[in-house]
Amino acid sequence: MSKMFHIVVMPIFLLSLSAFSALADESKGTLHGKLVVEGTGDSQNLFRSFARFFGKLHPGVIIAIPESIGSGGGIRKVVNGEIELARVARRLKEGDKKHGLTYKQFAKSPLVVAVNPSVKAIENLTAREIVGIYSGTITNWAQLGWRDSKIYPIGREPGDSSRSVLRNQLPGFKDIEKTKAKVFYSTSETVRALAAHKNTIGYTPLASIKNAGLKTIKIDGLYPSEENVREGKYRYTVPFGIVYKGDLSPLAKAFVDFIYSPDGQEIIKEYSCVPVDK
Repeated sequence: MSKMFHIVVMPIFLLSLSAFSALADESKGTLHGKLVVEGTGDSQNLFRSFARFFGKLHPGVIIAIPESIGSGGGIRKVVNGEIELARVARRLKEGDKKHGLTYKQFAKSPLVVAVNPSVKAIENLTAREIVGIYSGTITNWAQLGWRDSKIYPIGREPGDSSRSVLRNQLPGFKDIEKTKAKVFYSTSETVRALAAHKNTIGYTPLASIKNAGLKTIKIDGLYPSEENVREGKYRYTVPFGIVYKGDLSPLAKAFVDFIYSPDGQEIIKEYSCVPVDK
């Protein structure tokens, strides 16, 4: 599906970028300065693509996308006035709302179960089987119909956005008292571990594994396609959004507008996400 997606989308994306670049030529010099956008690692690579293309349109601008400090870390920096925009992979909590923050979702990223490419014969897992792997009742790939090899599950820390999606949406996951998974504390570490070690399985937003060479597994027979996400058939999704406080500076507003523009939405689709209207 990935190859077909690139064949269809890339020509449209390049034409769109070309047209937008021509428009940018007329407005060079109207924006300048540096904008730092901190927060979740789930959308980190996506935001770096936003930053690269926005920088081509506005050569006098620097958009910095540092390594993950988590959605909560980004929100705290906005509250403290240290940054203007935070990238988040969850909606605002009740404790966040008292600070007068604005939250805008711009995309849904399917949350996927992914395996190291060494796991060749597993194409689909049921919710019960996923719970079995993470609770420790399923420890060998032979129990799932493949070869006799130990399963090495990778998970995330309590409170992580991806783990929260599974707890809320995957039947039985919230009842796991003690996970048998090796816990990682950032999305990038999770993806690197899955790519580096054979017989591993983990969960992460689909946007975070672009070009990582990992294999995506169907859940209960459903693939995390755009169509299945839009129709609500595939219900495991992570909300990608931005958070800010008060009025935005001209640079920050222009960057936010770019995310919701046709060009920004094409980039979102390139990362297998479903755009959300402003």
